[in-house]
Amino acid sequence: VKHSKFNESGQLLVFYLASLGWGADIIVREGYVSGISQLWEGYPHAVLPFIVKIFFIIQIAYWLHCLPELYFQKVKKEEMLGRIQYIALYLVFITAAFVLNF
Repeated sequence: VKHSKFNESGQLLVFYLASLGWGADIIVREGYVSGISQLWEGYPHAVLPFIVKIFFIIQIAYWLHCLPELYFQKVKKEEMLGRIQYIALYLVFITAAFVLNF
């Protein structure tokens, strides 16, 4: 049981660090650091850069994969609701940002 929590925490840590690095790279390459107003100027954006779309799709895919993983990890019923809630929140916000081209 303790190994399960450690494995999940390690997996989340790796995912968060990779996402942070990739997101920071996108912010720098797309020039959002020097011109943060690009995020809202001309909204709704007709076209998002390809790398931004891929970033969103990878994020959505990761959080969707977490749902069946709960079954395979044999998560206790007491912990299930909390995990489903944070997975659902991530999915809602990331999907909304992707659909709204933000």
